[in-house]
Amino acid sequence: MRQSWGFLTNHALIMVYVVRHSGATVREISAGVGVTERATLAILRQLNDEGIIRRSKEGRRTTYAVDFERLAAYRREGTVSVTPREFVDGLIRTLLAISDYRPADGAVQPPDSGALDPLLGSWGFFTNHALLLLAIAMDSQATVREMAASVGVTERAVVAILNQIEQDGIIIRQKQGRRNSYSIDFEALYNFPRWSPGDWKLPPQLVEMAVQGLRALSNRSAAAAPGAAVPG
Repeated sequence: MRQSWGFLTNHALIMVYVVRHSGATVREISAGVGVTERATLAILRQLNDEGIIRRSKEGRRTTYAVDFERLAAYRREGTVSVTPREFVDGLIRTLLAISDYRPADGAVQPPDSGALDPLLGSWGFFTNHALLLLAIAMDSQATVREMAASVGVTERAVVAILNQIEQDGIIIRQKQGRRNSYSIDFEALYNFPRWSPGDWKLPPQLVEMAVQGLRALSNRSAAAAPGAAVPG
């Protein structure tokens, strides 16, 4: 059965496609990502207005390229607490590595998001499903109310998303007294079939970075928890 949800928004999928297919047209991007041409054009215009995607004319063709520095500074408003700097920096480094972008001097230095002026907007790279996984990785014992506050959705929406993710085996719920705790099955996450829609596959380096980034956040959270064992 085809999944009806995923971890990356259409904005994110279009940006990744542009990174991997320099010079692609709206029609090519639309066909690759599985979004209508009208929706693709609207997203590209929004990203161009914000300076995250640059549009250029090559003869009769309009082509697009990502501005990595602007992208590194961007966060969806209200979700900064669940998109930590190290996770975003890892994402940018991976996107740079899989792109054909090369500056004039040949040196590819990923932008440091901590040194950039924050750029807040209304759209996001990650869906609410992905944001909840980030929230769980950083606090496996967070309550539904706390998750709702950090992601910026209703408690009812959090419960529905947690149920979906659990049904697909990506999270494991455990009862601890009156509270639930959650752990992520990273193998199930890596093999999730809806990282990208249709025949176009998200670059495996990006999936690997996302999974390992979540694992690192989870390990750090576990090590900082009260009563955690201190390595000798």
